[in-house]
Amino acid sequence: MDLYNLPHKEKLKIANNPDTAPDVLGKLAKDTNWGVRGHVAANPKTGGNDLRDLAKDPIFWVRTNVAENTNTPEEVLQELVTDSVWEVRNYVARNINISSNTLIMLYEHEKTLKNTHLTVIDALYSNANLPKFAKRVIETLYGKELP
Repeated sequence: MDLYNLPHKEKLKIANNPDTAPDVLGKLAKDTNWGVRGHVAANPKTGGNDLRDLAKDPIFWVRTNVAENTNTPEEVLQELVTDSVWEVRNYVARNINISSNTLIMLYEHEKTLKNTHLTVIDALYSNANLPKFAKRVIETLYGKELP
């Protein structure tokens, strides 16, 4: 299959399909269109190396989809903890497969910011993997301000 010459809509359809083979997704991960890359980043069959590359994409929506993908390797989520865009960090906090250590790293990073984003703090608080002691700290510091 010549992916390069496929129409844009066909590439999106393939990138969105959870039955698409990982090697095909790997080729689409390098597409020039950010929409195609974003759908590849969200696909549960996308491989760890491709997700690692997509985590460095200049388009934050692509990085957001990497952060949300439950197959994203832990070390990639750890890199995204310090992303400059709060939406990316928010989806890192919402990832159901994230470790408690990475959630703590994210909380520690949020505390260093001049303007902590309460949506990220709320997502951290809502993640079942966040240790109870961290939830108590968030309740103490932000309890009245949580959305």
